[in-house]
Formats: sequence, structure tokens, C-alpha cells
Amino acid sequence: MALASRDRARGQEMASRFGIPLVLDDYARLLEVELDAVYLPLPNSLHLPWTLGAVAAGKHVLCEKPLALSGAEAREISAAATASGLVVAEALMYRYHPRWRTVRQLVAEGRLGSLRHLQGCFSFPLGPPPNIRWVAGLGGGALYDVGSYLLSAARWLAGEPDRVLARVGRRHGVDSDGSVLLEFSGPAGPVAAELAFSFEAVEHEELVLIGTEAILVVPKPFTAWTGEAIPLQLRGGPGRGSEAIITAAADPYREMVVAFTASVRGGHAPFTDCGDAARNLAVLEACQRSAAGGRWERP
Repeated sequence: MALASRDRARGQEMASRFGIPLVLDDYARLLEVELDAVYLPLPNSLHLPWTLGAVAAGKHVLCEKPLALSGAEAREISAAATASGLVVAEALMYRYHPRWRTVRQLVAEGRLGSLRHLQGCFSFPLGPPPNIRWVAGLGGGALYDVGSYLLSAARWLAGEPDRVLARVGRRHGVDSDGSVLLEFSGPAGPVAAELAFSFEAVEHEELVLIGTEAILVVPKPFTAWTGEAIPLQLRGGPGRGSEAIITAAADPYREMVVAFTASVRGGHAPFTDCGDAARNLAVLEACQRSAAGGRWERP
């Protein structure tokens, strides 16, 4: 194992915590080390060059979300990975949490009836600069940070949206707050999503699925950590009461790494592959165009 950090002292501290024997202060030197795979947690704007660099060096890659800054960049990564026979996955950790298997199963089994609406929020007050999330040149902003989780979840549950309408507020040169409306042509009828994301609002994280027969409330849909067995709430129509559905506690990052390792060893596509990343980025780009032009946009 090896770790590379621009700040060698911070790198040494991290390596000591996790028993990593080799610490480097140059990312390029890390790619020269004999490793099977790399985890890439760099700022968003660096995902494309360093993922391509790792693939060129013969490494499998687990890259933080978003995989790139555009669908075109994600497709470029996908082409490089396919040509080399390597696995590249987007580190969208929430999808690997076992509670999400329960969420999707409840929807698939029709426990909500037909899905009609998704309402979601992911917000927290981000402190003032310096912080890479406030740097436009590094791919900062609330939409690509917390907003991307909401869009990913909506797509995972309702499919690909037909069109989006977005608005954003700006501070420190990036989008700091915003909301998105999405319209889907679901197999059982139209579905709409209303999503809010923010670096300015009080900390809040929730997803509500509204069907023709019941409502499912998912607390902390993206950051349920180890030890947090947070029940889902299934609420029926009038007179049907509610049910707390217990799901297992888990570390979604550990679950993700285990699944990524299985993909590398088995040679099969990862759960969060480049294609899914590209589709999510297409929606993110449509949101940006909509916010700039004040009109509905198609991804």
C-alpha cells in the first residue's frame, strides 16, 4: 500500500492511522508504484487527468464523485478503461449501503403503489473559504457536491429524467444553494422530483418517496454511517398507520471497497460504472444550463 499527499506531514499522519508503509509527496510517483488499484479523492477538476493517468499506468481506479466535470469527460474515461481492460468506478458510496436494497425492493414490490413524487434535501452550512468546495476552478459548488447525490438517487428510483428546471444562488463565485425540478416518464405513469441542495441552509438530509398508496421516508439517505441503524418509515394512506422498517447498520465506504475489489478480481462492471456517472453528469449539466437560462432543459 502507498499514499500520496501534497502535504507530507498530513500524509504521514494519515498513513500512521491506517498502517500504510509508503508515503509520497508526488501523485505521479504513486502511479509508478506496483499497485493493483488507486483510490482518487482529489478535487473534482483533477478527476479526469489523474484517472486517465492511473489507467495509463495500468491501475484500476475508484474515483470520488463526480467522476468528471461533464458527460463527455466521463465517456473519455470510459473509453480509456475499456481499451485497457481496467475497472473504473465512481465512488458513490451511498448506493452500496444495504438499506438501499430495502428501499428499492419496497418500490419494486409495489409497497408504495405507483411512485409519483420524490422530495429530497441535502444541506449543511459550509464554513467560509478556504475550502475546495468554494473554488470554481476546482469544480466546486453545491450542485456537484450535495446536489449530485440527490440527482443520482432520483435517477436510480425513477429512471432518466425527460427534462429539468433548476435555480441556484451564488456565493464566493460558485453555486451555494439551489433547487431542481425533474420530470420522468415512469413505466406506471409520470413521476416528478423536487430536490433542494445547499451549503447555506441548516444541516438536513432526507428523501421522501410518495406513491399512490403509501409514503416512504428515508432519513439520512446518503450518510448513514457505521452503527447508525436508522429505520425507514413506511406510512400508508388514511387509516393504514405507519411502519418502522429496520435496516442493518453498515459502513457504505467499506461496502463499496468490497464491491469494487470483487469487480476487479471478477472482471465485471462495477455497480457505479462510467456509464452511470456520465448519465448523472448529463443531468448535472442540464441543471447548469437551466439555472443560467431560466428554462426547462433536456439532459
